[in-house]
Parts: sequence; structure tokens; C-alpha cells
Amino acid sequence: MQSYRNLTDFIKVLEAENELVRIQTPVSRDLEISEIYFRQIRSPGGGKALLFENVEGSSLPVLINAYGSDKRLELSLNRRRTPESKGMLVEIASELRELMKLLQLKPPASLGAFAALAGQANRILKFPPKKKRFGKAACQEIVWTGDQIDLDALPILKSWPKDGGRFITFGMTLTRSLHEQTKNLGLYRIQILDKKTAIMHWQIHKDGSHFFGQYRKAKQRMPVAVVFGGDPSIPFSAIAPLPPGLYELLMAGFVRGSGVPVVKCKTNDLEVPADAEIILEGYVDPDDLVPEGPFGDHTGYYTPIEPFPRFHITAVTMRKNAIFPATVVGRSPQEDCYLARAVERLFLPMLAFIAPEVKDQMLPWDGCFHNCAVLAMEKTFPFQGRKLMSHLWGFSQMSFSKMLIVVDADVDLHKNQPALLEHILDRLDLQTDLMITEGVLDQLDHSGIRPLFGGKLGIDVTTKTPEEITETINIRYAPLDRRAGIVSDWITKLTASGVSVTHSSLFGENLRNPVLILAIDKGESGKLPERIANALSLAEVEELPCTVILLIDGKDSPTNGSLVLWKLFGNTDVLRDLKLISNKKAGTIAILDATSKNRADGYEREWPEENLMDDATIRLVDSKWKAMFGVEPTAVERP
Repeated sequence: MQSYRNLTDFIKVLEAENELVRIQTPVSRDLEISEIYFRQIRSPGGGKALLFENVEGSSLPVLINAYGSDKRLELSLNRRRTPESKGMLVEIASELRELMKLLQLKPPASLGAFAALAGQANRILKFPPKKKRFGKAACQEIVWTGDQIDLDALPILKSWPKDGGRFITFGMTLTRSLHEQTKNLGLYRIQILDKKTAIMHWQIHKDGSHFFGQYRKAKQRMPVAVVFGGDPSIPFSAIAPLPPGLYELLMAGFVRGSGVPVVKCKTNDLEVPADAEIILEGYVDPDDLVPEGPFGDHTGYYTPIEPFPRFHITAVTMRKNAIFPATVVGRSPQEDCYLARAVERLFLPMLAFIAPEVKDQMLPWDGCFHNCAVLAMEKTFPFQGRKLMSHLWGFSQMSFSKMLIVVDADVDLHKNQPALLEHILDRLDLQTDLMITEGVLDQLDHSGIRPLFGGKLGIDVTTKTPEEITETINIRYAPLDRRAGIVSDWITKLTASGVSVTHSSLFGENLRNPVLILAIDKGESGKLPERIANALSLAEVEELPCTVILLIDGKDSPTNGSLVLWKLFGNTDVLRDLKLISNKKAGTIAILDATSKNRADGYEREWPEENLMDDATIRLVDSKWKAMFGVEPTAVERP
């Protein structure tokens, strides 16, 4: 199947499929494009891709939301659905599964087996990047060097009001290890400083940061190139959680079915995709660190100001009529959620390669990719769920996950997520099914007991084997018609103890583990689980309206399921925020504190602010909406 040559090819298909809106109305790259995109991505099915053709301060158009729907993801890899096809994700995942099998092949036992292996090898050999040897590469049709370099001429966005400046959000950073043994193409944000310099943000656990450490130790400059656009398989591969040492352009070649054409940069010796839209060439100096941030990130919060290396631009190259790809990140749903869904599907074979008992996986959007993963497992021996969670926390990309949930292999993880949540709550035994440990956290996780480190929660609700069954206290529930009254009495007691409850909601009354969600106006107070347990005498009550009490901030709605899950996954560290109360009469009770933390909670850093758009930008976009889309603006749910 023929792959796309470049981003323009993809845009033509999007337009032919009625998946693109061209906008000629003048718009600002500062907040305005972000707000327009925000409303579009929250439209049914992810809305449309947007091509802004009149961006103030730049002659280049901006493409955004190109991957923000299931259909556009299918189109991006040029695998259109047919009545007999199961879709692009399933097809490529099947190919990856065969590749994983090839990696496990034993030496061929016969001439026929040898021939089959040789055929597979030939298929793989065409995937590496292909160096372009003749003619000018499209990405170098225009070259800026010296005083021609002007990053302000590129339509780089400011996404959120309190961002530290304009940020590159969809540029792929190409780096190479010190001794040129390994290459990496990663999607990192980059903050613009001036016309010729920026700040390279790579998280401490990423390959680019590892390479930078090598150059710092050797006191050498590190060559860097930032790639925009190209065949859509390239940005997809750049976000993929590949095993260490596997070059992303090799993966892109596998996905597109042929090697990616590359060309040597003009001012360093890195090789970049020849059909990209724009390339930034340059270097970072090992001792030149500058403050970067804040930035409204995919967690839905602003990340703090921290030192990162200055990126010196030595050349800007681009194709004629280049298009600038961008995205905006924040609380889900966002464009990156759809990309993450593709990664989830396509890299299930790689997960199964290291953990064969895993039959399926699902990364909830409200878990921001690294905060929660649900795994369907083929269970063959007792306590295998705990063994699986320990394995993944100690080995794979899931080592950064705060919460792993394991269910039986026959549970559908994707058809109905509310039903999946109810299944988990209905199977959970708080006395036996929780596994609490500690370990590394993603650098963007703000909730840990300290940076980069915190608690991890495992939940194993697979069917128990005889060896796993133990005697537990049966839960004594209050009758359904009395539960609302008990909750009301509890709130009265909490108010009398100085805990201000603004709203409450009881979820899953008919489940084994009903959840009472309390919105708390906590002010400067802290350690709410202990205060609530004491105020309600939870160790002594004789019947329960719920087994789980979940605390959120007073401004948040306890009936907004997506919001509640986002706060649960993002704001909790089980070492600090989970309190289990053993009640010998009524059963175990769990209190989870998903409120914003402060020094009274033992949280010594500044709790980050949520990404929220300012009223002036919202009103400005309202005034332009009909000119852009032909209809009056409508209200959109905001974080």
C-alpha cells in the first residue's frame, strides 16, 4: 500500500473526506488558535482538523487537530476501512505481533524454515531510513542561516494564558547518543526565547535527556534537529513507547511499509526526514541551562519553572509553501488522546512480548496516559495479577504508572467504560485486592510525595483461585432507603467538626463498593482522611452507605464522572492520600483524598494551577466564530 509522501498529501485526503476546515479569518497565534481548537476537539467525535491560513505575524498556515478523531487516525496511516477490514489499528497491530514472533524465532530447522525466515528478514530490511542521494530535499528548498534565522516568523503558539511564552508543541526532536550508536526522535515541547534560541524540555526519563547527560559528562555540544510534519507515520512513531535502542524512524518505516527518505542537515551531521515541512537545526551546550516554563501540560495543570538546556538555532530549513503543524495539550479530551489510543492498540503486541499473559490494555483518557492502566490478563496461577503488576512497574514504560488495574481476559475494556468501572467496583474486595508499593513517577506528575517518586496502587479483581480466597469481614450495608439519610447525618457531623462539604454524590449504590464523593472546601487545612475518619468514627459504625469515600475540591462537581476520575488519577499519592479503616463490624472502608494539597498535608512544593482560558480570549473567539464556521458559537464544557 502506497504511503503518504508528506503532510500535504495527508491534508488533501482530509479535505476529500470532509475532515478539514480551512479558516481564512485573521487569527492570533497567542491563545486565539488554542481556544478555537479547544472548542473543536470537544465537538462530537473530535470535530474537524483546522487549517488556519491567515495567522497574524506569520506567512505560514497552521494545521491543528489533524489526528483528533478515530477516522482521522485511520486516514493518517493511509489504511482506509473496508467492509471486510477491521481497521488500521488492528491490521498494523497484527503485523507487529508477527514481528514480535520473528524476534523469538529459533534457528531454522529446515531449508523451508530458513527460506521463510529470509523472506521475513528481507521484509524488515526495507524499513530503515533511506538516505536521499540525488536532487534537493523538499525540506531544504528554503534555507535560513545567520541573521536570516527568525523564529518569530514561524506561527508558534501560546496555548494557555499563564504559559511562560510561545511553545513548539508538535515538533519532533532528533538526537543521537554521544558515540553515535543510538538515535531518538521524541515529541518534546520547546519554549521560544528569541529569534535564534529556545529551551529544550526533555523529561529526565526520556532518551533525549539520557543522551544530553552523556554530552554533559564529556563536556561536548550536542547536535539537535527539530522536525515538523512529514509522512504522518513519523509523528505517530515519535510518540510511541518503543523499547530502548529502537529508532523511531525505523518504526515509521515499518508502519508506512517503506524506509523514510532522510537527508543530512545543513549545519550539523544529523539526518532528518527529507519530506518534512520545516527543520530547526542547532545544538545544546552542556552547561547552558535556563529557566523553562510554566507550561499548561497534558495533565491539565501548569508545570513548574525548571532549568533546561538552551537550544541554539544554526539553521532553519523548509519546503516552499510549508505548513506548520501544532497541537494543544490539557485536560482530556485532546488531540493527543486519540494518538494515545492508537499507541495503546498498536503497542499491545510489544507489551504482550514482555508479559505474555496480557491480552488487552486500556489507558483511560482521564488518567493522562501515565496515571492509570487497565490490563486484561489470562490468569493461570494464584497471585499472578500481583506478579504482573510488579513486573510491569519494574521493567516497562508502565514503570511510571501510578495505578494498575488487572481484570480477567474476557472483560471488554473498550466497549463501555462506565460498565468497566462498575465491574471493577463490583468485584473489588478492599481487604484482599489492593497492592500498595512505591517507585518512580513521571516527571510531569505533580502529586507525588516528592518529585519523581511516590506511591503506586495495584488493584487485582481477577477471579480468585482457591489459594487466594481468605476469610474477610462481610460488609454490613445500610438498607437502600436509609443511605441518603446516613450521608446527610455524616455531612452534619463533618460540618460540626470544621470540614466544609459543598456538594456530595453517592455513586453505585447497588454495587459491592458504593462510592461517596464529597466536594470539600478545605482552605488551608490538610490531612482530611484522618479528620473525616475521626469525625465519623468510621472504625466503629455498624452499617455503611458506602465502602469508598472520595474527596475532591469544593469547586468541583461530584456528579461529573470525567472530572472526578481526572482528579482521582492525577491528584492522589496512595502513600499520603489513601487511608484504609478496618471496621470489625461493618468491613473495610477506604478514604481517598483527591483534593489539591498544601503544606498542612505535608506537601512542601507549590500545588500547580489548572489550565484555564481567560475570559477576554473566549469573548474574542465568540465574536469571530460565525465568520469562521458560519454558525453562532455554542457553550462548551470547560475544566
